[in-house]
Amino acid sequence: MPSKWPTETQFREIVLYVSDNVCKVCNHPLIIRKDRIHRIYSLEGPIKLVCKLSICSNKQCSERKILINHKSEIPITMPRWRIGWDLFLWMGFQRFKRHWSVPQIRHELLDHYQINLSENTITEYLNKYQLMVSARHQDMSRWKNDYKDCSDVILAIDGLQPEKGHETLYVVRELRKERIWFAEPLLSSSNAEILKLIQQAKKLSQQLGKPVRGWVSDKQDGFVTAIAAEFSNVPHRYCNNHFLRDLAKPVLEKDSHAKVQMRKKVRGLRSIEKEILAELEQLQPEGAKLTSEQRKYAVSIVLDYCAAVRGILNDNHGGPLKPPGLRMANALEEVSKSIRRNLKHGKTPISAKLKRLNECIKRGLSVYKTDKAEIVKYVKLIQKIFNTLDSNSDSLPIRLSQFKKLKARLTKTNDSIKVQMSSIMDSFEPGLFVGSDDLEIPPDNLDLERWFSNPKGHERRIHGRKHAGIRIVQKGPTLLLALDAHLLQMKPFTYQDLLPYVNVSVPKSQTESIERNRIMTKASSKKKDQTC
Repeated sequence: MPSKWPTETQFREIVLYVSDNVCKVCNHPLIIRKDRIHRIYSLEGPIKLVCKLSICSNKQCSERKILINHKSEIPITMPRWRIGWDLFLWMGFQRFKRHWSVPQIRHELLDHYQINLSENTITEYLNKYQLMVSARHQDMSRWKNDYKDCSDVILAIDGLQPEKGHETLYVVRELRKERIWFAEPLLSSSNAEILKLIQQAKKLSQQLGKPVRGWVSDKQDGFVTAIAAEFSNVPHRYCNNHFLRDLAKPVLEKDSHAKVQMRKKVRGLRSIEKEILAELEQLQPEGAKLTSEQRKYAVSIVLDYCAAVRGILNDNHGGPLKPPGLRMANALEEVSKSIRRNLKHGKTPISAKLKRLNECIKRGLSVYKTDKAEIVKYVKLIQKIFNTLDSNSDSLPIRLSQFKKLKARLTKTNDSIKVQMSSIMDSFEPGLFVGSDDLEIPPDNLDLERWFSNPKGHERRIHGRKHAGIRIVQKGPTLLLALDAHLLQMKPFTYQDLLPYVNVSVPKSQTESIERNRIMTKASSKKKDQTC
């Protein structure tokens, strides 16, 4: 933003006088000493604030040298700002609620408000806004008011690592009010570092005056030991979803290997498609009318079948209870059945090509068939084990007994996959059946994992990247809180909302993370001069 305003700028002048007429110390009249000019951008156009600064007329007064400014300047803008509160709050709302990028905000201001701000200036004010909103979101006085109807709190912790080899952002979220308590980037995920986070959560709960009813997390060793040390009598529930994923991991590996072999054998689609396209060109040459509508429709059926098979082969969706390979095999079987039903109607112009396509599918299914029976049995077993975690199916003692019986049965087998599953069941058991049936702790940590889609989606929208970058970790201590504060915010904040937090400083952990990244970036630079 230029230091000098363009000469053609038309300002709307507002003159501000001191509201008090007398000095508060000696009761002598105040006199105007000088004018302070403050030019700003606002959504209503450029404004020129003429602040009439006053001093005490009594030369012997102790406050004689202090200039008194009019308080009504603060609702319009802050000292040394080049924009008004209305523009400041508008930019922040578009950024964190509607996820606009900086260029998008800049162009909107230029096109609709004729405000020409540089991207660096907008970024600077957005950083201020982010810091102020995050400080407001962590204000303990507001917390106490929000939690006055809660008798206790339930906490969840998880880590977010957008890029391997970089720091991890650990987030503690309260589940009753569904709000982020704090986020900290950690260079090391050691037990000692995790312990500091748990101690910080304990300190906040004590300041809030609400006991912690329970914790939810995955079975990371740092979480288990730290929560046990600081919350010895508080139930710590392991995430059922993490248990399911770990339990099914050997089965999914077996399924993945079989799926790859199956895909390799389904070949020949492209040659069939080329032949069909060539026939279509012969049926309808360029500039000529269609010679055979029925034949054209018939050959297009083969193209549709090929497209369906290609879509199935490119589908990698699935999960522990629906392995991708098993889903792919079942879908290919359905296509094969459909082709066989068409072939039963007698010989047609496309029968030969349908037979070739069906042979391609059968080759792939024959490879997967050897492993399919075992994989189906494993999936049924996993489902049976997972059903014991459903609190609606039976009481906790009965479900725990069923879980132990299944574990003991798997331990006695010679199947390496089943033995591995029993070992996972044994390690997760202490955290899967904690407390009692009336304990209100969620069975999994998916609520926090789904919340992570908010900052990830924010990054994708403002940068256009498919995956979230390391910026989430660097600025996470304030960024995640600012995004969380805007989830239920339907209109921009007012200046009264953010004014108490205008002088807050950047959290130490965020400053250190940004500095570490700066050093890493410099060290990985291709420039030759890297020495100090």
